[in-house]
Amino acid sequence: MAEALPLPDSPLVEADWLEEHLTRVIVLDCSIARQQTPQGQTRYVSGLALFVQQHIPSARFADLTGAFSHASGAFPFTCPTAEALSAALQAAGVNRRDTIVVYDQLNGAWAARLWYLLTGVFDFPAVRCLNGGLNAWQSAGGVLASGTSAEIAPGDAQVALVNSHALLSTAQVVALAKRAPDRQRPLLCALRETQYRGEEGSDSRSGHIPGSFSLPYPALLDGTGRIDPDRVESAFQMLELTADSEPVLYCGGGINAAGLALALVAAGFPAKQLTLYDDSLNGWLHDPSLPTLRGGTPGRWPTGLN
Repeated sequence: MAEALPLPDSPLVEADWLEEHLTRVIVLDCSIARQQTPQGQTRYVSGLALFVQQHIPSARFADLTGAFSHASGAFPFTCPTAEALSAALQAAGVNRRDTIVVYDQLNGAWAARLWYLLTGVFDFPAVRCLNGGLNAWQSAGGVLASGTSAEIAPGDAQVALVNSHALLSTAQVVALAKRAPDRQRPLLCALRETQYRGEEGSDSRSGHIPGSFSLPYPALLDGTGRIDPDRVESAFQMLELTADSEPVLYCGGGINAAGLALALVAAGFPAKQLTLYDDSLNGWLHDPSLPTLRGGTPGRWPTGLN
């Protein structure tokens, strides 16, 4: 039996580490493509075309618009069942003892989503994210491949749901929001600051969940798109949060929130103390009775809605 690959304690690996160990890991490209609708809205579609155009050699495509998300979920990109995720991993040629490195061609949040599911919700801990994604690989001199993946034999990976508490429902978040703001169990919005304040779009309900603090995932990246632990630590201190806090993370659809989870763990925050609102604002806004707030402070639940 081959010797197990020693992994760094961090959830992140750098491009030089990946290049050194490329033949000993399974690389999954989690890319999603952004498109603008005629109405000026952004929609997300499969990144398969991006993968075919360019990817890290030996990478396989992990479709977060398809097999790696819930097939019949009420909202896009929600958590799949253990059976469906096992089947998706097997189709990608992943075996039980494999080490996975995930990346994407955007800001890393899509790769972080799969990392969070596999390591935080299910029982596949040998997953690391490529810090900086494909840009970091190219900047380090890594070569690129193109075309579809070569035919691969199915794997035998099996995952089980071991931490259902890592994902919260809308009802659970409503209960938290009614007690917020709470620095012991804070609601953290991972969207851009302008989105948190309700300054983007024309929707009258744009803004943030009452009581939630703003901690934008994009602001934690350096100029190269890599997670900067110093920025994470500074942001955490600014919010007066401590290592005993139990943050609940959300965004628009559970993607930037996963990026924020990755950044926090990379900076040394205990992963077991994090939870993620899976439906995020997709689920919150689906219920017209649930309020949102605008502005830059985490205002309390509006009077009269309790």
